[in-house]
Amino acid sequence: MEIKLLEKIGLTHNESLVYLTLIKLGTAKTGKILQASNLNSGKIYEILESLKSKGLAGESIINNVRYFSAAHPSQLLEYLKKKKEDIEQEERDIKVFLPELEKSRGAHLDISKAITYTGLKGIKTAADEALDSMKHGEEILAIGVTEKKDKRFNTFWQGWSERRVAKKIPAKHIFSEKGEYSHVFDKIPYTEVRILEGLTPVTIDIFGDKVLILNYNEPFSCTMIYDANTAASFKNFFYQLWKIAKK
Repeated sequence: MEIKLLEKIGLTHNESLVYLTLIKLGTAKTGKILQASNLNSGKIYEILESLKSKGLAGESIINNVRYFSAAHPSQLLEYLKKKKEDIEQEERDIKVFLPELEKSRGAHLDISKAITYTGLKGIKTAADEALDSMKHGEEILAIGVTEKKDKRFNTFWQGWSERRVAKKIPAKHIFSEKGEYSHVFDKIPYTEVRILEGLTPVTIDIFGDKVLILNYNEPFSCTMIYDANTAASFKNFFYQLWKIAKK
């Protein structure tokens, strides 16, 4: 349990093992550390140097012999604090670099006509990107919206819709069945809902000049199509269905 906890905060398995060994031994030579931890001698100095660089071990020389000891356990909190500061700095650096990355990626999206995202996180990424790309005056059109999928997606889309409403982006949803889920969306501002029973096994969302095709069956995936002509075709298809769907 102790080793796993240390691994969670960023130490390797061997670093965790050596640190805990030093805690029990106090001050010790490498031979005793190896014997107590059952580690191979090949990497012991590398492990000890890594612990020293993290502020979790110290070294002393007595009669020309190197001895090592664990830092006080409170240094684990200092290690975490430093790690947090490093992450915050990296986040600031990335934020500065993001506009350049986004500009570079956007310049080449016309070459990549479709991008596939996998898993729940991948679908969230695609949906967030699509929302962020929406321009003033554009609307979101959704075909085949259904409650019959993993509940995590239903929860995600409800929260996502709150972001959409905050940006005052209108949406029209054609649901594949009438039920509690469709009623929830029917009450959301900037949202229109109609029902067309048993419409489609996949959900198709149209975001401006992008089309997102969602597959909620395992393995979860979605494909974003970056093409204005494809989006225009799906928009025409959507409005043909919208006319026959029931309120």
